[in-house]
Amino acid sequence: MTIDRPQSAEPLVSIIIPATAAADFLRRCLHSLARFAPADIPFETIIILNNATAEKEEIAKNAAPAARIVSSLDNLGLAGAGNRGRALARGRYLILLHDDAEIEAGWMEALVETAENHPEAGAVGGMVLYPDGALQNAGMILWRDATTSPPWIGEPPPPTAFAELRAADYCGTSSLLVRASAWDAIGGLDERFYPLYYVDVDLSMALRKRGFVVLYQPRSVIRHHRGASANAQFRLFLARRNRTLFQQKWDRELHDHEPRESASPEALKQALARAEAFAQARRSAGTARAETGSERRPSLDVGLQEQRLLRSRCAMQQAYIEELEAELRLLKPEPLIRR
Repeated sequence: MTIDRPQSAEPLVSIIIPATAAADFLRRCLHSLARFAPADIPFETIIILNNATAEKEEIAKNAAPAARIVSSLDNLGLAGAGNRGRALARGRYLILLHDDAEIEAGWMEALVETAENHPEAGAVGGMVLYPDGALQNAGMILWRDATTSPPWIGEPPPPTAFAELRAADYCGTSSLLVRASAWDAIGGLDERFYPLYYVDVDLSMALRKRGFVVLYQPRSVIRHHRGASANAQFRLFLARRNRTLFQQKWDRELHDHEPRESASPEALKQALARAEAFAQARRSAGTARAETGSERRPSLDVGLQEQRLLRSRCAMQQAYIEELEAELRLLKPEPLIRR
């Protein structure tokens, strides 16, 4: 099964797929697009191959012969790949889709319909399920200490527990529609959050600062093979490091968020109410539309981007080395005292 429709000359939607996971995940992602992508919404597909291999290039070409494929021998990171895809995209709406995600029927239609009906929305995310159908996330909460959580306590409830459209602090980039003008207004994704983690949280915070709302739409559903692109120890390091970067960037704004209280239904209720109150205020503004960027697609200096990403990669690697060295020092026994 292939995405063999010609790229639309005037796409409404540009799907941007940063591909970093194992090749088989990309194949399954593209097959799900071929199966469930709508026939009545003009769209284009842009695949950014991080750490490109001949196998991944062959899979992308075979599964999506009409797609625009960009190969990078280096890992551009999620933000870097997203920004490179944006420079090529022509759609009014950009949809970030992870290569370890598989879409279900109605996925794109629900995102686009929500964006069309809610001009205050800068981004719209959907319901994310594990491959076995269990709920993974349904619009996330950001706490004052920059930690995040799903909108429930304890074990995930059935997906039907979050079946209503609502505002969220952020939705993950595993499946996220972003209004192109809103993307441009905030300057795109922040490539300092390399190679992943907190890219989506930072994006949503930047959108709200410009007056946009982030919405969760449960009728748009994907199944996500979470964490398929990195090992567990490295993921934990990246989450801690990028959380610190995020705190430094958004320290003032985080004070408007609730302190995290473990297993506190009241804290959860307050966090959800705050997000909804902000959305209601934007809707009540009526003609006071959220600030938008230029309708003209921004250009990207690839050379400058690669320099930025090299700095981000070096900073991340140095931090990782320092953390590993600190752990080794803790494990190293004290030398014996000779008399």
